[in-house]
Amino acid sequence: MAAKEKAMRVILADDHPIFLIGLKVVIEQNPHARVIAQASAPDELMQTLGNEPCDLLVTDFMMPVQDQNDGLRLLERIRREHPALPIIVVTMLNNVGLFRSMLALNVNGVLSKASMANELPAAIACVSTGNTFIADSVRRMLREASDHSSDTLVALRDLSPRELEVVRLLAAGNAVGTIAAQLHRSKQTVSAQKVSAMRKLGLVNDAALFIYLQEHGLA
Repeated sequence: MAAKEKAMRVILADDHPIFLIGLKVVIEQNPHARVIAQASAPDELMQTLGNEPCDLLVTDFMMPVQDQNDGLRLLERIRREHPALPIIVVTMLNNVGLFRSMLALNVNGVLSKASMANELPAAIACVSTGNTFIADSVRRMLREASDHSSDTLVALRDLSPRELEVVRLLAAGNAVGTIAAQLHRSKQTVSAQKVSAMRKLGLVNDAALFIYLQEHGLA
């Protein structure tokens, strides 16, 4: 009983029920870890963290709920309210800017869902000793990207002044309609400038845009 009381208390967060089951199975293969609570949405996670003292959070990066689908802002909120809590992020995304932004928020572990079964036990062991775990695939991407850092700055210079103005306002959390009113342009014009800018930057969605601009100090 004493051993069970000393077990690492883990909270899981993911919006896919099947993946939550998989996470729990992998974690509880370790006799010194037990899952004490699960959450499937950002607000539910924050409430759970407030109610359930734990030793580790293992969370997906993005859990879309209405307009709240920004994983970085969720991590910022967790860090603000629980600054000492160890966090391991598992994600299907492969974005160097995303990984850098997570690590800048002092996330303790980053790994891919694709290799979760093999790497999560090692990540938990690493984080439990106060170290940071970066999956091999993530580490490789970060290393390769370091050779191409100037490419993104060139892409930013390719934006017109109006396109840059629009994406900066989007990154600040403004909706297209709000931006149109503020800049005295039509919604169609602002939408077209947004699409054009994202195409030039090679970005596929609003989350990728926010990550990109934050990485380059524009958000």
